[in-house]
Amino acid sequence: MTFLRWLFIALSWLFSGAGIAAEYGFEVKSAELVREQDEYVLNADIDYRFSERAVDGLKHGVPLTLVVAVKVYRDRALIWDERVVNVTLRYRLRYHALAKVYQVLNDSSGVQRNFVSLTDAVDALGRIRGMAIVEAERINSDDQYEVSIKADLDIEALPLPLRPVAYVTPQWYLGSSWYTWPLAK
Repeated sequence: MTFLRWLFIALSWLFSGAGIAAEYGFEVKSAELVREQDEYVLNADIDYRFSERAVDGLKHGVPLTLVVAVKVYRDRALIWDERVVNVTLRYRLRYHALAKVYQVLNDSSGVQRNFVSLTDAVDALGRIRGMAIVEAERINSDDQYEVSIKADLDIEALPLPLRPVAYVTPQWYLGSSWYTWPLAK
């Protein structure tokens, strides 16, 4: 009976995220598409709160890949909305123990920035400014558009030996819900 009780407690801990579910997760705080000359650019603020396991993995050399999905739909009354744009932005967060530096790498542009603290790296990661999303000529001024954004931790980008654990541990399922707004032209 004692073995079954311990097994139940261990499984409960594993699937409950050790009771700290409210302490981690991602949230899109604000986002907008702004027209700048011939294109619409994204400005967004995302609050990345990493779980203790993700931070521990990061500090032990596991790079974390974050995927920010941006979709633009044209509203249509009689049939489903038309997807105008589907952009995926990928960022990598790494820690170099010897240099004691956190790195944020934008996979799209190749720009890499270094930070002394994890807080500074995460804050910079959460501030997206001037990211080109769609050409202005693809947006018809007579139509209505809706924009959505979402941020997720890419479990598939984790090292292979860690993936099975990540699939069954809630602390590795980090992502935001969709944040949606009408496009102002």
